Amino acid sequence: MNPAYAHVRFRAELPKGGLPERFGIVTAWNPDCIPTDTASNQTAKAHLEAILLAEALPHFPVIGGSPDFTHAEPGFAIIADQARILALGREFRQESVFWIDRGTVHLVPCSDAPPQVVGSWNELATGAAAHPLFHFRGPLSLLDTSATAFFSSTQCPGDAILTAYAWARCQCDEHTAVISGFHTPVEHDVLAILARRDAHIIWVPARDLPKKIPAEFTAVAEEERLLILSPFDYGRPVRATRESCSKRNQFILRMKQNRYIAHSSPGTALAADIRLADQALPSFSAP
Repeated sequence: MNPAYAHVRFRAELPKGGLPERFGIVTAWNPDCIPTDTASNQTAKAHLEAILLAEALPHFPVIGGSPDFTHAEPGFAIIADQARILALGREFRQESVFWIDRGTVHLVPCSDAPPQVVGSWNELATGAAAHPLFHFRGPLSLLDTSATAFFSSTQCPGDAILTAYAWARCQCDEHTAVISGFHTPVEHDVLAILARRDAHIIWVPARDLPKKIPAEFTAVAEEERLLILSPFDYGRPVRATRESCSKRNQFILRMKQNRYIAHSSPGTALAADIRLADQALPSFSAP
């Protein structure tokens, strides 16, 4: 194995500033580790991209190189399972591919040799790519929809609850997307309505991405109607706290201008979060 792999660095254009929970990196440059002319490398790269487009595999540009990038090989970060990543590496006669799992970068040989950990994405990536705005699991294309942020305080009047239920059913009929923490009782009830029908759901937990999808989201995930976003680092916090709930709420409020607030009790953390978000300048570039 080429010892240079242990010192790899990455330049990347993260999609909407977010880093997938799991993805692989494949290049088509310099097959069989033999230096190849630029024209041939570019042709191979175009062939790889054509395969990704034909298979509708989400991907974004990545350059892997030496720490000073005097040696650099353009390629793609690809959201697919590890078996498909390895198959692409072998098809383009690469010695190895990279597999990133919850922020840890693994070097995976295309032979039968065992993989090895190279480091963390935050340490090996450069520039903005080293500090993603969020981590995600699921179809990021849901961020391109006109999703509406939904909030409700824990205590909510009965008439506001009924209105929220009616609103949720309307979102299902219109096949729209709703983004929320789905944490309070009313938010959880609205989630149940959305999940039973055809609405798209963007869930932002007040913690790291869950390692296992909760039961209430399972069917939605299987139908590819669920996108999970987390503005927190892997491993922390492990459970929701008042502070993390506030950070989550402000993250949602700043990224989506469309909002429906069933009820915001005066003096609550939610009311303060809404006030702070309204006072702050926009800080998120996604639609």
